[in-house]
Amino acid sequence: MLLNYYCVAAAVLVGAVAGGLAVRWLRGGVSSWRVLGRAAGVGFVGTVVLAGGGLLITGVDGFTLIHVAYVVGTVGVPLAGGIVLVGARGQARPQVVTAVCVLALAAVPVGVYATYVEPFWLRVDRVELAVPAMLAVGEAGTADGGDGADAVDGRIRIGVLADLQTTGVGDYERDAVERLLGFGPDVVVLPGDLYQFDAAVFDERAPGFARLIERIVGEVPHVYLVSGNTDTVAGLRRIVGGSGARVLDNEIDTFEVRGVPVRVGGTTLFGDETAARRMAARLAGPEGADVVRILIGHKPDAIELVRATPVDLAIAGHTHGGQVSLPLFGPPLTLTNVPRHVAAGGLRELHGTPIYVSTGVGRERGNAPQLRLGVRPSIGIIDLVPSGGGSGAG
Repeated sequence: MLLNYYCVAAAVLVGAVAGGLAVRWLRGGVSSWRVLGRAAGVGFVGTVVLAGGGLLITGVDGFTLIHVAYVVGTVGVPLAGGIVLVGARGQARPQVVTAVCVLALAAVPVGVYATYVEPFWLRVDRVELAVPAMLAVGEAGTADGGDGADAVDGRIRIGVLADLQTTGVGDYERDAVERLLGFGPDVVVLPGDLYQFDAAVFDERAPGFARLIERIVGEVPHVYLVSGNTDTVAGLRRIVGGSGARVLDNEIDTFEVRGVPVRVGGTTLFGDETAARRMAARLAGPEGADVVRILIGHKPDAIELVRATPVDLAIAGHTHGGQVSLPLFGPPLTLTNVPRHVAAGGLRELHGTPIYVSTGVGRERGNAPQLRLGVRPSIGIIDLVPSGGGSGAG
């Protein structure tokens, strides 16, 4: 909260100084391009200096720098533009200066949208993936006179609820769960960052998350979680309790959905790397195994565990789709080593394994600015169908 107040004050200061000086220079007859260049220089230097002040509040944290820059851009820049438009109103103001100042004012609605609209504009991301193992199991069942037709004609529906990353459960999080359950998933995966708060308030806030998990388990027979950056295996296990949901700590679980065997392995972020590799090797199993193999990891980098032995599907979160995505470029920052088009979210293929990266339900908290721009939050619905009955990863 202190950082928020500081960022707003810093933005107002930078904007007021830059705008005031620009008016003074215009009145003194300085050329328009020189005025704009000087004002931009004052704004940049002021932002850098005040960003350093922000680090004194939070300690070394890249998100603090982003926070200061964002608030300066959406508060300070339009303030400077407004000051010039009003302060130099009686002057023979150059058209280029007027145009730049009007453009600066456009940062206000962009900031309002990115902070108060898009972060809560939840969408449903539906994809379909053809899995050879489902067809193989169905054909075997038909040959034996069993229920293979159900396996061939049916599908396995996986719901992905990634990165709630919230300090407490509210209407938004409950609505996300209800929308997910409305699709009738057979499996629900929560790939890390369920919560983000200090350990000191865990006992106070954990019950809300426990009720959320219980609601999912009440409708879905198979629910799996892995740990991320902001939660822990121990914390997640306390939350799921005896609900029936399972936290996979470099572990594997096997079950069946309408006669189709499914093997799910979950990797722990910041866990034992050797244990993770052993788990991945067991998950991949022998070549051509008639089982659907799914790897769950918080970061999409977990796909490196099955680089040499691809599985049927990897599911991850973490990136939030970059949280900001630029037209024709994509997300500038994803905090992952996978290619940017993979980290941006959706179903792709990497190293021979289809990978689904969720853009997440929540957003980065802590010292980061609370925004999304060009990357709406989402719940994921992945339909696994027999090979030949649907499209693969793009």
